[in-house]
Amino acid sequence: MDASLLIGLERYDEAEDALRASLRRAQAADDRAEASRALEALGVVATRRGNDDQALDFFRQAVSAGGYPDPVERSELYYELARLTSAAGDPAAAAKLLQRCLERIRRDNPDALDAIARYSYVLSYAYTDGGDYAAAAAVLARVLREGGEEIGLDLRATVFYALGRLHNALGQYQLALQYCRSCLEIRLRQGRSYIVGDTHMHVASVLLSLGETGEAAGHLAEARACYGSSLGPIDEGILCVEEARLALLEERVDDGVETARRAVELLASGAAVGELGLANQVLARSYAAVGDQQRADAAYSAAIGLLRRQNGWRAELARAYREYAGFLRQCGRNEAALDAYATAADVGEGLPEN
Repeated sequence: MDASLLIGLERYDEAEDALRASLRRAQAADDRAEASRALEALGVVATRRGNDDQALDFFRQAVSAGGYPDPVERSELYYELARLTSAAGDPAAAAKLLQRCLERIRRDNPDALDAIARYSYVLSYAYTDGGDYAAAAAVLARVLREGGEEIGLDLRATVFYALGRLHNALGQYQLALQYCRSCLEIRLRQGRSYIVGDTHMHVASVLLSLGETGEAAGHLAEARACYGSSLGPIDEGILCVEEARLALLEERVDDGVETARRAVELLASGAAVGELGLANQVLARSYAAVGDQQRADAAYSAAIGLLRRQNGWRAELARAYREYAGFLRQCGRNEAALDAYATAADVGEGLPEN
């Protein structure tokens, strides 16, 4: 309890000292459960400090020390371990971990529908990171089919959000829009402003892909209103990407360039590599629209490089290569355009048809 308070106050050195002392006492008493919890909390401290490699090691030790503890009781431990495992470049191992957790819950605690739904949601992201979009869609669809109305509203909205995000990435925009609207309907009933803002932005993103600028503009305005003063740099950067897309579709080219630059600046820390890639992609589109081919080419190259670093974003990467190929053709660089189209086909091989 003391360590949790210290972590909340961002007094990480003191928290670590308290936790290491707790770990020593637990190990001396052969108290595996307490040792596991101390190791998990040390992992949390490491993540707060940005030491993901160290955090991953602590979370692995926590699972092992606790003898693979109950996944319902220790869900945050397994979620964090899976997240960091996937981020470290092994989404297949993350998916296996979560699959084992789900199998164990279904065997030992089949009535824990909310836990099943939450693990399924996290598993869908591990599948997506690994590029297995079909498996991601299947695990989410199973949650809705088996849990139905018995799943809590919050989790049902979360599953709808994940399905909308997945189908949006795959270019299946009408289906994505249905799920996004279902999620927004629930979120509005809950009255949770920041999450409502996220959902408005998600709906707007799909509408922009469909060319529905008028309705998309309304959702983007609602998103900003919901976020209010609590908007962090990453979320604002993602919002600026969508606002830049809107400006370009409305032929407000100068606004598009300015807003896209702002998005890149906000996401420049690299904490959200894929989103930074998308920001550079819309910046490239903006430069191309004002006739600045040199800057557009550089921004497309940056976008593709960043999207390559983001685990599992094959659909987005293939789309970026196709867009870049179109730009190269407009510049008269036909041979380079053919190479980009060929790479897009290779990257997108096996993805569902839009």
